[in-house]
Amino acid sequence: MLQEYWRELLDKTKVLIDGCVVGADAIGELEETSQPQHDDDEIRLKLERDGYLYFPGLIDPTEIKAARNEVFKQLKDIDELEAPYDEGIFSNRSRRDELHDDRGEFWETVSNGELLRKVSNGPTLQKIASKIFGSPAVGFDYLFLRAVPRGRFTHLHCDSGFFTRFTKKVLTCWIAFTDITSDKGPLFVIEGSHKFMDIRKNFDNFDVVFNKEQKASIDEDPVSFANKRNAKLLTTNFKPGDVLIFGMHTLHGAFENHATDDRIRLTCDIRYQPISEPRDPRYFGVSPKGTTGAGYGELNGARPLTEDWHVR
Repeated sequence: MLQEYWRELLDKTKVLIDGCVVGADAIGELEETSQPQHDDDEIRLKLERDGYLYFPGLIDPTEIKAARNEVFKQLKDIDELEAPYDEGIFSNRSRRDELHDDRGEFWETVSNGELLRKVSNGPTLQKIASKIFGSPAVGFDYLFLRAVPRGRFTHLHCDSGFFTRFTKKVLTCWIAFTDITSDKGPLFVIEGSHKFMDIRKNFDNFDVVFNKEQKASIDEDPVSFANKRNAKLLTTNFKPGDVLIFGMHTLHGAFENHATDDRIRLTCDIRYQPISEPRDPRYFGVSPKGTTGAGYGELNGARPLTEDWHVR
């Protein structure tokens, strides 16, 4: 029993990428941003300096719980979560395709849940984004909701190739809806990567749709990539309601969910831009078509939890 306890404890403290353990010397801690301690100018300067802003507990926990259960209930209805569904335990089964003719339509319905949108497009994030831009901001209508079972991770990439076709003034806001300890596959950012000029040059005018000969993700192992630049992979143990905001050139990914309890990791990311800037019609309006034009069906989230993800 004692050996099993220590094995479980170690599993919860180590991080993996594609099945490989990441050494502790490669990991750094995200620096917290406190709203009361930073005025608008300080927040903007901090984003310019670090490439990210980490706000622990930014979203009201009751709103987070309500949104989480709204999503989990719909995953239970397609037999992807065990009862009670609020525990978020993956069933290793799915009736998604049996019960829904169109994966994209189903995931769009889940992504447009009233309680979920109260968080993603609500006043808290809108206010923060407006502070950063120095002018009123608006959230995209197209939402990237991710229910992440064991064995999944996100490759290293930056967001500029997806969201900057109409304006460069775009921010990614990533929201945690579950506890995301090291074993659950937390998000990471590469320290100082928004200032890597070769990466900026490579991706600045890149469009994932038009430049099909180039990949949006970086194939090199993130640890090796960061080591060559004397940088660390910055992360933390996220709590429900935590928010991470970063710009279009900040390199990021997610560690592998290797938790032994089969609880899924639930997060979503949404983009904000100034209201005054031109809007990309792929991401705004009723039933937006998304990056490639395939609607919500193009997202990994639309796939049954039993199915592997695609990589762009």
